Formats: sequence, structure tokens, C-alpha cells
Amino acid sequence: MTILGMWTDYEEKLAGRPVRMISDNAYLIILLDLLPLNLLSAVVFFSCSWKYQRFLNVLYILKKVDRNLQQDVPDQKAKIKVLFICIFIVLLIVSNSVSAYTSPLREGNIKSLCYTPTLIMYFAQAALFLHFTQVAQSVAARFRTINASIKEELVKNGHEQLVKRLPPRVSASQSTRDLSSTCKVKSLMDSYWLLCEAVQQANIFYGDQLIATFLSSLIHVTITLYYFFFFIINGFTMFAIVDGAWIIVHVAHLVLLTRPSTIMTELADETASVICKLMNMDLDPLLVELLEEALLLLRKHNARFSGLGFFPIHNSTLTGMAGAMTTYVVVLIQFHALKD
Repeated sequence: MTILGMWTDYEEKLAGRPVRMISDNAYLIILLDLLPLNLLSAVVFFSCSWKYQRFLNVLYILKKVDRNLQQDVPDQKAKIKVLFICIFIVLLIVSNSVSAYTSPLREGNIKSLCYTPTLIMYFAQAALFLHFTQVAQSVAARFRTINASIKEELVKNGHEQLVKRLPPRVSASQSTRDLSSTCKVKSLMDSYWLLCEAVQQANIFYGDQLIATFLSSLIHVTITLYYFFFFIINGFTMFAIVDGAWIIVHVAHLVLLTRPSTIMTELADETASVICKLMNMDLDPLLVELLEEALLLLRKHNARFSGLGFFPIHNSTLTGMAGAMTTYVVVLIQFHALKD
């Protein structure tokens, strides 16, 4: 459908009625605009097909963590998000098609809709977004539960140790409670290591898909910013509004895709700080030894989502992307100015 759309536009260009190939630079711009969608769709499809077992491993680990925690951690409801995003994408595609069809340059020309079928591939990007954010939120919720449980157990043990020093003798029941606290914290740390393993499995499953979607978003934001500038200086108000909406969508997609991963990383890193703060309390010696060993192991575990290890899925990554987008847009605008 992409090739058919570009061929239709090329024929209209030769006939003097260009759809989007309105200049020589537009050839490259359109190619860069459409190819990432094809690449992303192919990567999502083949990656999910070949690495589906990795995703099943993530689900199995999350269920095992829930059994260790002896509670069902509530996950974020996805059905409403799926419905909302699907409706939103349909509205954007329809508005884009209507503005193209009613354009003064090609009003009533059915060939102005030649790129509409290609835009349906945005559903592949939306599917990855929903898929990944749901997993990241699920892992983050379990890290939050583990941190809260560790803090509660350490505070309780410190209080019990303080009470134990008040009477002249130690009761057998008190020693049993101390042992229970140590076993509970050990179980919580085992769940923590399982979640780290789930993140590693998820990185294998999502790594190439995340690279493809970040590359696609980088290119699309750059292209839409360039066209937004072009529409503004040429007085195409309706086109500028639609293009501005696409810019907001692409930027929001990156921010909302990165945010759950950032929260998960912060919660995973918070475990070490929680242990360090509460280790200074008067705790059971066996529990202190367990916590010291856990702190040493925490340095070797990296609970972070990344694009095949090339870059972290974190808010800091967006800053570098913003700088790159600004540079590319300025270069494209300069080419446009030199051409004129």
C-alpha cells in the first residue's frame, strides 16, 4: 500500500497535481516519513512471532512473584486504554484524510487519499505501546509492593527487638517472630530477583521493537515539525492544525511510553535506599546479615528496560532525542530556504 500510494502521488506530480510531492525535497521527506512505519510494523510482527516464548516467561515470573507475595497485585486496566487509543488514531486518520481531500490544491481529488491506507500501520505502533506500558506498569506495581513490605517488616522487627530488650528474659515466641521476619524478608528479596529476571526477559522480547518505535518516532516528529513550518509560512492554516495535532500525538507517545519504564527503574533502585535507611535500626543479627548480602547483590542486578542495551527507556533519553530533532529540523529548513 505504501508503494501504491507513492506511485499514485508520483503520477500526480508528473501531471502537475502533486499530493505531497510538492518539491524536490519532498521526495526524500515522504520516503523517510513512510518507511519507518513499514519497518516498525515488520519488526513488531516478526519479533512477537519469534520471541513469543520470552513474553510467556515474563507472565510466568509475574505469577510466581504473586504467589511469593501471597497476594494479587492489581494491574492497570487495559481495555479502556485500548478503546481510547483506537478511537483517537481513527479520528486522526480521518481528520488527516478530510483535510487532504478538501485541500484547495486538490479539492475533490480522490487520489489525495492515496496515503490513508498506509496510516493504518500506526495501529502497530499503538499495539506495542499498550503492550509494553502494561508490562512495565505490572512490574513497577510489584516492585512497589516489595518495597512497602520490606519497609514494614524491618520496622516491625526493629520494634520487636526494642521490646525484647525491656524484659529480663527472651521468650521462645519472640525468637520465633525474629526468625519469621528473616524468612519474610528473604522471600521478598527472592521476589525482587525474580522481577529483575522478568525485566531481562522483557528486554529480549521488546528490545528490537523499542529501537524501531523510537527511531520511527524520532523521524516522524522531525518530519511533522518540518511540514508544520512549511504550512505556517505558506498560510495553510488547516494543514498546520492537523500537523500540529500529529506533533502532539508523537511527542505524547514518546513521553507516555517512557514514563512507566522510568517509574519502574526508580522503584527498583528505591529498594537499596530503603534497606540502607532501616539497617541502622536495632535489628536481628541474622536479618542484618541477610540485608548486607542483599545490598551486595543489588549492585549486580540491573532492573532497567532498554533498546537492546543501546539506550535506556528513561526520561533522560528524551532529552537527547529532543536535541537531535531540533538539529534535523533546522537542517531541513535551511535546505528548504536554499532551494527557494
